[in-house]
Amino acid sequence: MNGLSGDLRRFAVAAGAVAAVLAAGACGTRSGAASGVPPAPASGAPSGGPSPAPTLASPTPNPSTACSADGVSLSMDRPDAAMGLRAAWVELRNCGTRPYRLNGYPALRVLDEKRQPFDVRAVQGTREIKDPGPKPVTVAPGRSARIGIVWRNLVTESTVPAVNGSYLEVRPAPGRPVLVVPANGPLDLGNTGRLETTAWTLAR
Repeated sequence: MNGLSGDLRRFAVAAGAVAAVLAAGACGTRSGAASGVPPAPASGAPSGGPSPAPTLASPTPNPSTACSADGVSLSMDRPDAAMGLRAAWVELRNCGTRPYRLNGYPALRVLDEKRQPFDVRAVQGTREIKDPGPKPVTVAPGRSARIGIVWRNLVTESTVPAVNGSYLEVRPAPGRPVLVVPANGPLDLGNTGRLETTAWTLAR
């Protein structure tokens, strides 16, 4: 994906001190919630001191999906990180022959290596990177749209298993079939149980 480093601005001052030693476990609590349930609204960033902000590097080789029956494919860049704060692009490409319409935020689930869901809350909106906000987006054949996803690798309770996701499940819009893309590096959410996403915007 071209031009990714130019559009996702540097992370703003992130509230929230790293309260414990970063750690990653092998699994997390699973959730049986149905895929595609609209995520909860953003409730704001944690409070505390500032964290150094990572800068998204040039695109790296991306694990991707094949062109689906719906005429789209997904790919995910390798996350950039600083002091436990992570961010990555997820790009949807129209590999079909008809326009593909999006509006607002996708529904997301983090899956383990067996593609079983973790108990993770997908939050609409983020204060860590620029969010264009919900608006209609039409992806022409051969073009792409993308979202930015943000999370923290933070462990605050040693008794709660940490999440290390291997796949990201994406329902691009209500009523659309879900797509599952391999994570380009672990989705290491610690035990925060929280994944933030921007709304869809056209890729340049």
